[in-house]
Amino acid sequence: YDKAIDGIMDKLIFMSRPNYLTYVAEMNMGTVIHKMDHLSCFLGGNMALGAYTHPDGLSSMKAQRQLKTGKQLAYTCYQMYARSKSGLAPEYVSFNDGQGNDFAKGRDAPYHLLRPEAAESFFILYHLTKDPVYREWGWELFQAIEEHARTDSGYSAIRDVDTLEKENRMESFFMSETLKYLYLLQDDNDDLDLLNEHVLNTEAHPLRLLELTSTPNDLSINTLARIN
Repeated sequence: YDKAIDGIMDKLIFMSRPNYLTYVAEMNMGTVIHKMDHLSCFLGGNMALGAYTHPDGLSSMKAQRQLKTGKQLAYTCYQMYARSKSGLAPEYVSFNDGQGNDFAKGRDAPYHLLRPEAAESFFILYHLTKDPVYREWGWELFQAIEEHARTDSGYSAIRDVDTLEKENRMESFFMSETLKYLYLLQDDNDDLDLLNEHVLNTEAHPLRLLELTSTPNDLSINTLARIN
């Protein structure tokens, strides 16, 4: 994990101009592409979890570097929403567009699919740090969805975050992930413990961690482990 994160930090993490927003770029055949997908917004929360569970401790240099970068990435994801006219982020943004802006919405992907990755990172960062700013960001995100994506029969993907034309579809991950993260972000009564007791699967379902029991010959899973 550390090797992969070090590679990302050394090769793919950049800062925009003029406001120095931290973003994770892409690389294709050795060429860096200065764009950041909404899908990449999970990385902020991922890095925070890596920092809090780092074997050298949260106070170590590597863990603090990961935590700082994770927070900065989450802020950039928030800006993808906040700087949009509608408050909804496009599928990706391109950086250093030559017009004096930090980023611009992707020309071939101006749509918003109600994706969960930003809400996921906001939830994880709030869960770990208790910084109320992540709740504020999540609430703004939710309000924009309510205003522009809600329909009589559900919620709709948006064809363009500026024109706000609706599409006749709602992705399943919106119900299973996006709304769940936004709810948990505001909930004071959840019993989740992402550091010791629970893990969230790829569809945001919380599962209790299995207890591992080591033996002289193998590493077996305790069949009495608690599972929800």
